[in-house]
Amino acid sequence: MATAAPPEPHPADSARMAAARGVFAAPGNWLRRNPVLASQLRGFALVAVICTAVSMTMFAGMRPWLGTQWANAISLVLCSVLNTELNRRMSFGIKGRHLWWRDQRRGLWVMLLALAMTSGSLWILMAVVPGAPIALELAVIVLGNVASAVSRFLLLKFWIFRRARHVGPHGPAGPEAGASMVPANS
Repeated sequence: MATAAPPEPHPADSARMAAARGVFAAPGNWLRRNPVLASQLRGFALVAVICTAVSMTMFAGMRPWLGTQWANAISLVLCSVLNTELNRRMSFGIKGRHLWWRDQRRGLWVMLLALAMTSGSLWILMAVVPGAPIALELAVIVLGNVASAVSRFLLLKFWIFRRARHVGPHGPAGPEAGASMVPANS
């Protein structure tokens, strides 16, 4: 019993499809060649979603009593501890308590970046749209956090958790990972 083979694509169509795949496949190929970074980015993204949801819930709950800026500041400070701890474990594979206090102190410094961006964005929003609805305030806070996320990831990776350069959330990745958990000075 013979089955019909699908028609061969036209050579010009194949070339266009390969070129398009190349452009869109480049980030995926790059991440496949860098599995530790890919794992760290996946963990960072998951932590970002969790912490944003917690922070927005806290902000919405505190805003009526504390006002916009105080609710934002308190929710960010409290979520900073959660964010740093989750990133220690889920993004950078650090399970122990070694240097925990130092990591949390540095995490608070990193949080100041997000606080500056979100507070500044809220200040601008209040100047442009006085009495803005809470949904718009939440959107501005989320956009401020997204804007600071790249800097936050880089600071976490190269400053706070630099001792875990070759370790993903599931342990060492490769032969060079054996010495990666040696604590960094500072």
